Amino acid sequence: MRMISSLIATLFCAGSFAAALPDEPHLYVEGTAKMQVQPDRATIRVAISEKSKQLVEAKNKVDTVVANAIKLAKRFDIKKDDIHAEQLNIHRQTRYNRNTNEEEFEGFRITRSLTLTLGKIDSYPELLQELVNAGITEFNNTEFSVSNHNELADKLKKEAIKDAKSAASELANEFDVDLDKLYSVSFAPMNVPSVPYVRQAARATLMDTESGSYKEAYNTGAITISAQVFAVYLIK
Repeated sequence: MRMISSLIATLFCAGSFAAALPDEPHLYVEGTAKMQVQPDRATIRVAISEKSKQLVEAKNKVDTVVANAIKLAKRFDIKKDDIHAEQLNIHRQTRYNRNTNEEEFEGFRITRSLTLTLGKIDSYPELLQELVNAGITEFNNTEFSVSNHNELADKLKKEAIKDAKSAASELANEFDVDLDKLYSVSFAPMNVPSVPYVRQAARATLMDTESGSYKEAYNTGAITISAQVFAVYLIK
């Protein structure tokens, strides 16, 4: 891992000094790599919303629901650092009365948001049901991810570098030219008018994780993780 990180840092450094393509004959290529993995964690964003003319009563109800949801999260082995409760939001709501041409007070809308990161993905359907039972009224979105994303991303960057090398060799061979030296490289597309040469898209490798099984109603499918590298080679 340290060797990969050092290599990536070196490539970023080289790319930062390459503002444009060289004047000499060159090849501009793109290397790609990707894989599909089953998620093993879920970041769940929910909220409780209450509307009432009695501000204190509504606030107490919202705070109680959030407190119960936090206790519930701990029962599902969600760590304290993976529980984020937002501050209370209070909005005074009015309605325009056409008969009196005045704004009439309708009540207060009180909301609090809660973000939970669940590590035991098999418990996801059960946790959702328990949150509903606890009084949560809004489910904003859920983001599925893998806990070893950085490790996989580093591996893919290394594979993308290999693909870029192969692309350069393939292209040079097709045009009967010889590769000279690497001029520049970047993990983001270069700000140049040229379009890089890309080899035939690589198939995504499917990797399973132990925590990838769901109840059918909550099956999310695989997540695709990808990496790209853009390289310029001088030719002779």
